[in-house]
Amino acid sequence: MTLTVLLLNACVAFTGFYIISKIYHSSLFNSYRLRSFMIGLLAGALGLFLMYNAVEVNDTVRVDLRHLPLVLLAFYGARFPLFIATLFIANTRFLFGMTEQAAIAFVATFLVSIGMLWIHRLFRERLFIQSLFLNVWALFIISIAVYINMGWSTAYVSLVLTIWMIGMLVGLLSSILTIDLEQTTRRAIEYKQSSERDHLTGLYNRRVWDRYTASVGQENRTYNVLALDIDHFKHVNDTYGHGNGDLVLQQFANILKVETRAHDTVARIGGEEFVILMYDLSPEKVDKVANRIRERIATELFYLNDFPPIQITTSVGVAHGTSLPIKRMVDLADSALYQAKNEGRNQVVVSTYGVPEPIMT
Repeated sequence: MTLTVLLLNACVAFTGFYIISKIYHSSLFNSYRLRSFMIGLLAGALGLFLMYNAVEVNDTVRVDLRHLPLVLLAFYGARFPLFIATLFIANTRFLFGMTEQAAIAFVATFLVSIGMLWIHRLFRERLFIQSLFLNVWALFIISIAVYINMGWSTAYVSLVLTIWMIGMLVGLLSSILTIDLEQTTRRAIEYKQSSERDHLTGLYNRRVWDRYTASVGQENRTYNVLALDIDHFKHVNDTYGHGNGDLVLQQFANILKVETRAHDTVARIGGEEFVILMYDLSPEKVDKVANRIRERIATELFYLNDFPPIQITTSVGVAHGTSLPIKRMVDLADSALYQAKNEGRNQVVVSTYGVPEPIMT
């Protein structure tokens, strides 16, 4: 009977691990805290199920696999969900009676979680070793708790051996499943990023920019498009070499990342051509952002290999409007950029519905 119940718990634990892992890596919830809270509750509910279906050793001692959801959350380093699940599991133990054994289980649950966070920190990148130590630590604390409840006896030794045998088997199999899911997810993220990101600068590439702008409808929102081009970039490549030209592009891209908001879309669409899409920002503020970028580029030192630092400039074309197709906005920004180039470079030109106007030089 003991073995049957533990194996049933193992099957439920496998299913719960898979569901929690999928939610952890999904974008189901926009709010990070809400997602973390839901994961914690789900892990706590899984722990409660495993606790409810525990093996009753005697009238007061129950043994189960409630620690497995905590192992999963510790493996991911999910502190807030782990805290929620630990609190949930530790307190619901008292549903089975306000006893000394329940109090011991309460303390043991928190000791398991605290120790597992420390183990995760030590072996974060060594996934299998981390999983092994997480399970060993949990079973070690459980063994101590059972000893406090039962004392040393033949029954205790037999029970603890069973707990370790089933616990390690189920724990390691669950961990292997989790590691496989984690590695698969990481590879999927890497493939997605490599197909969407410019390999040199880490910005979005032309493919993503075209796809994104094609999907944006004519909403009643203010769209702002900035088109940027590094002035005389061919001279940089010819004088200092293409390797140093790549360094300039990387430093240029880093400045664009710093000077824009996290939800702005920044892309490299050509050799030295960049574009930025900014939503819901007044034209005046966008113009200030454009000129701030231009000034930052003009005053920044760009470091090269085997050469002294150099300074470069950039020309910027800006287009903004409401209820105007994005592709039209891109064309207007390109026209403004072309005018900035023709009028001496190192300046910002704003195009408002087809009438480019230089605003700063």
